[in-house]
Amino acid sequence: MNKHKYQIELVTAKNSSPSLVVSAADGAAKALHSLYDPEAEAAAIVSGFEFNGKGVLVILGLGLGYHIKALISKYPDAEFIIVEPDQKIFEFAKEHSPLKENFNSLNIIAGKKSDEVLSTISKLQIKSGMKQVSYFRFAPEVSIFAHYFEPIIKALNISISVKLWEKLRYKKFSDTRVRILLIDQRYFLTREVERAAEANGHIVEKVSLSKGEVTGDMLPRLLKKIVEYKPDFIMTLNHLGFDEDGIIASFLESIDMPVASWYVDSPDLIVKSFNKNALPNIHLFIWDKHYIKSMKEIGFEFVDYLPLAVDEDIFKPIKLSRNDLKKYGAEISFVGNSMVRPYRESIDKIPQSIHKIVEDIASDLCHARALLDDLLHEHREALTKLDQSGKIAFNAAVLWKATMLYRTGLVNSLSSFNPVVYGDAGWKSLLSRSIQLKGQVHYYTELPLLYNASKINFNATSLQMPGAVNQRVFDVPACRAFLLTDAQESVAELFEPGHEVITYSSKEEAVDLAKYYLENDNIRMTVAERAYARVLNEHTYKHRMLYVVKRIKAVYS
Repeated sequence: MNKHKYQIELVTAKNSSPSLVVSAADGAAKALHSLYDPEAEAAAIVSGFEFNGKGVLVILGLGLGYHIKALISKYPDAEFIIVEPDQKIFEFAKEHSPLKENFNSLNIIAGKKSDEVLSTISKLQIKSGMKQVSYFRFAPEVSIFAHYFEPIIKALNISISVKLWEKLRYKKFSDTRVRILLIDQRYFLTREVERAAEANGHIVEKVSLSKGEVTGDMLPRLLKKIVEYKPDFIMTLNHLGFDEDGIIASFLESIDMPVASWYVDSPDLIVKSFNKNALPNIHLFIWDKHYIKSMKEIGFEFVDYLPLAVDEDIFKPIKLSRNDLKKYGAEISFVGNSMVRPYRESIDKIPQSIHKIVEDIASDLCHARALLDDLLHEHREALTKLDQSGKIAFNAAVLWKATMLYRTGLVNSLSSFNPVVYGDAGWKSLLSRSIQLKGQVHYYTELPLLYNASKINFNATSLQMPGAVNQRVFDVPACRAFLLTDAQESVAELFEPGHEVITYSSKEEAVDLAKYYLENDNIRMTVAERAYARVLNEHTYKHRMLYVVKRIKAVYS
């Protein structure tokens, strides 16, 4: 922060205590502490400072810490945040402060820009449970670094004057129209959730979280939205926006803010690093009921099963043009990720010595469709050396490799029908030569056309879903199109197998069913029509959001 505008010099006071002198470029010099008795001076300054001793006290200016020692002694129950603009002063304090033995335990923000200081203060305040904030000016430094401290003091004065704590705590669900604050990182389901909630008559506001942005940087925007918008609950997907240390979750609990977190990917690959988020205000919705038990074991009190659904305004029957039929028409089509890249990214994060175990478990998982936890138990000794992040990477590598093997085997078994695969370049090394590979398709603009144009839309579920069905099981029927999918456990809970949806349990059965339904157009179209009716009546995102709001209101209102 110094930028060479000031010279900082360590001097010795009359009583042999260290002090600091700051000299400006024009030669004017100012001592930060008494040149006679720094401790007596600090005691006198602090004795005249009025503070109720509760909450958070922000100390503006570190110096050598004499005043801080006096403040800590006077207010032992307070939490302290110390702001120091100059890195050199900070370094002097580490060596010569009367607090140097406890220096590392202090919350010191040193050498940061003013806006970074305010962001950090917000995070620390939230971590403390949004306690009341006051501040102490260390006059010599506030005078020297006036330009630096001015925006910080202004922001603190606003925070104190508006009584932020009172504005953050308010009565929820006081109106029939629910107000939802949606954390938006442009995840594919955010749009569907927003549209469905609004279609149900509720009000949705979003707080943006950029990809790669540190979660804590969202805090000022989150606070602003809560104060201005007063949501009844916050909703997120896959726990986006929450930190591993549970700071945001704890803050939201402290202001009695319910949170609905809808998992549409394996929570084992996400929330096991977030177990500090297992608080009573966090309500999980899980798209695969097999994960409910493990989430409750982590400590989440409220966990509900909530399958995926469809946005029927996007996926619907479409009158196709000749160009559409030429571009997307196929006897059988498959859309999906080869999982080559996710597998490589995960396997690179774990020691090479256990790569073979990954391959073995993935093979077993693919062929037996057993539960991953059961297979991992057999190799528990080899995995004991992995830390939590290593275990998550290991689990991910197994799931992605198993899915790769599973999908490749199924799609290649259909090669006699000349299927068309839409996906990533990883498929090139996996597919039989007779199978045509096309590029990836845009979910919202191209996929509805593809589903409408294919006689059979083939589906092979990712093995991160032990029992759940994926998006395709709802999107294809909503197009009044035919789906051939694997016999996931939850299919029978959502549709009538054999009547509304056709499932296979092996490669051989998939081939036989594909042949039968390609040869029987009327039967194929009848099945598609039944599934279409079921989806519109029970499985849209409007239905899912009705359930989310109902459950959140039942638990938290």
